[in-house]
Amino acid sequence: MSLAENESSTRTRKARPPAVTTLQRPKVIPFGWYGGKYSHLDWLLPLLPKCHHYCEPYAGSGAVLLNRRPSPVETYNDLDGEVVNFFRVLRDEGDKLVRAIGLTPFSREEFAKACKLDPELDAFERARRFYVRARQVRIGLAQTATIGRWANCKDTSRAGMSGVISRWLGGVEDLGIIAERLLRVQIENRPAIQAIELYDSPGTLFYCDPPYIHETRGDSKAYGHEMTNRQHEELAEVLNKVKGLVAISNYPCELMDKLYPAPRWFKTITEERTNHATKGKRIEGLWTNYDPKLATGKENGNGHLFGDA
Repeated sequence: MSLAENESSTRTRKARPPAVTTLQRPKVIPFGWYGGKYSHLDWLLPLLPKCHHYCEPYAGSGAVLLNRRPSPVETYNDLDGEVVNFFRVLRDEGDKLVRAIGLTPFSREEFAKACKLDPELDAFERARRFYVRARQVRIGLAQTATIGRWANCKDTSRAGMSGVISRWLGGVEDLGIIAERLLRVQIENRPAIQAIELYDSPGTLFYCDPPYIHETRGDSKAYGHEMTNRQHEELAEVLNKVKGLVAISNYPCELMDKLYPAPRWFKTITEERTNHATKGKRIEGLWTNYDPKLATGKENGNGHLFGDA
């Protein structure tokens, strides 16, 4: 084995099994999101160290940020203006928005109306309709919701009611907790590279969850804003130069290993998990420019790579 091969192999490690839970309270999620990390939190959170500024350039549903212990400075960024508008309105007008959503029926007609984007609507109604679109669509398809994807059910029941109604009402109940968590978060709507360059510092941790490389996944048009291989290369050029720490998710593949090579980058892989798009087994990868073993500490799995925050 060559020196390079040896270095590469020693930089790859297996994540703890997802059954090991590090959260001290129930996990929350505002809505399903294609590529979201809600189901990966148990192994992912321990690999994201304590930091002064926590920034997600591709935040989506915010599943990781919302379930981390708060950092002194936190930034949510996403290029999708509708999801950004939802989180801003939830943060600033939480009680009013939760009430409006709670009084919205689980209705095909309501869903159809929400699927029609109207630039003339005010921010509040845009936020309400976004949530209807995101929560009444089949799980994980909020970015590309159409009327044909309304999540009705025929026989499934839960808690004495239709399964989709139970899920809808349960989601509304969590919005108050999410709104409170967002009070300490600054929300941006800009290209990810701009956010990275703006907020880079020695005390920043960037968790990047961009659209996965096309050849590694089952649906190449599931994200609202897809990325080409060239755009992944441009992202890597920036991430390889930042002052802060970086963790980036993707499926293991040759291009990712080329863009984030050992020995500078460490690769952590998971056990095989079922992929909802292909129904096959997939392995998730996390590339970090820090040793993930140093990220594991006593408090929520977050270490002290930056010193005291």
